[in-house]
Amino acid sequence: MARTRNLQESLDQLRRSEPVILLGMHRSGTSLTTRLLGDLGFHMGYRLSRDAEAVFFQRLNRRIFSAAGVKWGDVDPLIQLMDSEAFLARQTQSVESWLLKDRFLLNPGVGVEQFFGRDLWKRMQAQPLDRWGWKDPRTTLTFPIWLRIFPHAKFVHVLRNGIDVAISTHRRSLKQQRKLRNRLFPLDYSPATLDFDYCFHLWETYVTFILDHKDPIPDENYLEIRYEALLQNPHSTLKTVLSFLGKAVPEARLEEASRRIDSSRLNNVQYAAERGDRIAELSDSPLMRQLGYAYPMKG
Repeated sequence: MARTRNLQESLDQLRRSEPVILLGMHRSGTSLTTRLLGDLGFHMGYRLSRDAEAVFFQRLNRRIFSAAGVKWGDVDPLIQLMDSEAFLARQTQSVESWLLKDRFLLNPGVGVEQFFGRDLWKRMQAQPLDRWGWKDPRTTLTFPIWLRIFPHAKFVHVLRNGIDVAISTHRRSLKQQRKLRNRLFPLDYSPATLDFDYCFHLWETYVTFILDHKDPIPDENYLEIRYEALLQNPHSTLKTVLSFLGKAVPEARLEEASRRIDSSRLNNVQYAAERGDRIAELSDSPLMRQLGYAYPMKG
């Protein structure tokens, strides 16, 4: 009982903090941004997947997706439900209960403590952590729920050229298709993304959702950055992010993080030729024009 009460008190304290929550379609550069924030002193999760997704928040997002009967590559039913106040209220309540979940002796680390790790969580009881956050691309479609739970959160939306995202998503799906375990146990494998056009329209769906639903986020708590800018001008882009978050780091640490960036990953032009018949049409989509993207990128 005392443990649950302490967890509730700590969670209430976290609610008043300003976690950085990364938004962005899969393959848009959120993994790179997460690793850079980690380099700059932010706690982005005790356990991360190979794509730098915080496993704890990933599981909670998957629960929301499951409640809508969807997975990351087929999200239309979820998009519709996210406009339902009843669905939002139910999922907010469900997520809050899992943030406090305690299985006692069977798994005493369950709850938000899993995200921080036991040692850090204990230290936070005396000194709250002011540099923490998470990345899971599913949050791009569930962030209205997280905003209710963490009303002071800072949202960083990482945008990338939709053609590059589609090429990267498509190439990954082709690789996944060749692995038997993905076909037998398709946890993150989505056969629909074997279609290149579908990959592009999935990018449109994720990005459009953010643009259509971000109004409840206070202007001072929302920042868009471009993956292309991060690779071409890492130092200035990271300084912009840190300024937005209200955090400072030593210049030497910022320089060290900037040097880790591989600018050769800027785009997927080398893989574009085989899809050239579709790229010209897709790159002229209204959303691409709205965001000022073309393909290939100029300059």
